[in-house]
Amino acid sequence: MDELYAFLLLYRAIIGAAVLTAIFVILVIAWWDEVKLFFKSALYSLPLIGKTRRLSKDISVRRDGWFASERTLCDDFAGDIRRIAADPEMYDRSKSYLGKVQELGRNELGILMRVLLIAMVFVEALGFAYVLAGYTLPGASEQLQVQGSFFIAFLISCVLVFLTHQSGQELHKRGLIKKIRTWWIHDNAEDRPNLLGRTNKVTLENDQVDDNDPAYMQILHRVDTNAHVTPGAPMWTIIAAIAIIGVAIGATYVRYETYQQEKTAETIGANTSPNNSLFSLEGLASEGLPDVLTEPQTEANNQAHNEQEGARDAANLTTYAILATLFILIQIMGIGIGYKTGFAGKESSTARRIIRNFPSRTSYEAWYERKRDAIARVAQKHLSNLQARLTENATSNGVDKTHREVIQHSADRTFIEHYEQTEIKAEQSRQNSEARKLSRTVESKLQPSESIKTTTAPEPVNQGKTAAESPEEMEARIRRELLAEKEAKEKHVETEDEMRERMRKELGLGS
Repeated sequence: MDELYAFLLLYRAIIGAAVLTAIFVILVIAWWDEVKLFFKSALYSLPLIGKTRRLSKDISVRRDGWFASERTLCDDFAGDIRRIAADPEMYDRSKSYLGKVQELGRNELGILMRVLLIAMVFVEALGFAYVLAGYTLPGASEQLQVQGSFFIAFLISCVLVFLTHQSGQELHKRGLIKKIRTWWIHDNAEDRPNLLGRTNKVTLENDQVDDNDPAYMQILHRVDTNAHVTPGAPMWTIIAAIAIIGVAIGATYVRYETYQQEKTAETIGANTSPNNSLFSLEGLASEGLPDVLTEPQTEANNQAHNEQEGARDAANLTTYAILATLFILIQIMGIGIGYKTGFAGKESSTARRIIRNFPSRTSYEAWYERKRDAIARVAQKHLSNLQARLTENATSNGVDKTHREVIQHSADRTFIEHYEQTEIKAEQSRQNSEARKLSRTVESKLQPSESIKTTTAPEPVNQGKTAAESPEEMEARIRRELLAEKEAKEKHVETEDEMRERMRKELGLGS
């Protein structure tokens, strides 16, 4: 403990700088998107080499009445809104995605929790690392060995925290794959889907495409598996187990051998130390006392020494066993934390970051609007600066009628207008894509049924060879024909032109 205190006192400046740097890095990682937005805004605001100045040199006009440079600037900041605060529709899709992959309610392992785990393993491994430092740095001074033990303990703790977390995530993923297999085996439906060779088009953007599939297929669409959809060999768990057991046994062995070495050195030192006592039994024995007088005392001394050494050995072995057990328990706790916090879904981490800790869509929408408005204010400031520079450049270079009209209506072109236009276009594109997929699905389902109807259609009745129908039979036949006609109309597939016309009416675009 004295060496540790002396080390911390001697290198307090370096340790303090390292701690502050670590805190700064953690904060930057946690708010990385906001940090990038800050530097982007600063880059646009630079006086001579700023991006606003470069964009203002482009005075080309697009067909929609916007300067191309205005669209470029707005697209740049619109990406920050989508990255920092996804729209409320993505909140619903993210919740649905996590629910389908059975990971709703799970969280990522936070940076502070990782630091805490590393600190726990570091403290436990520090004593073992100090012993290793004596063999890793032979002949080094005590101070250098203490420094080496810190680095060795930090290295061991980082490696073990990584292995235990990967092992926990692997166990969680294997559990999901086993669940897929179990549910699939117990599915007795006649149209039970095949697990192998299926085309997977599920993403976070189009999470709804498998709403009608069984629950095990929804999990399968979101988890990476091998070709046979089996858990496979738990490689990370095996590697972590070997590392944990190896370090625990190695640490115990090195500690015990070091203890034996120290005990041997003490015994040799006791035997070679000079005896300055003037009166002792050994001195009397050397002068020729009878064995009958010295033997009881010698046996008593040997027995006391053996009992003392036995108790010392038992205490040391018990201490080493407790330390090894504590080390293994800490690693098991790390595996459990990895099992509870890791994600197996391909986009589960992204979905979790979108929904954050908001309990409902209403609270998310309120937060989303605040974030959107804050970014919009920054973007609008740079857009207004760009429009002013474009006006100056266009005036100095001379403008035609088209540019003059665009410049006169600059105040009507805002960042919010651009963002809403792009969101409407993206939503229309997504709906059209879903409609085309639905149309292809319906057509593929109707084609087999139509082929069956044509093959099983009755042959024309030969009126000359059959008897005339009775009124009851004629009514039944006509009823069947009308019902078949009604069913065909209900199964009518909407064409692309009809779908386009219907969506125009729904969006109020007119005919």
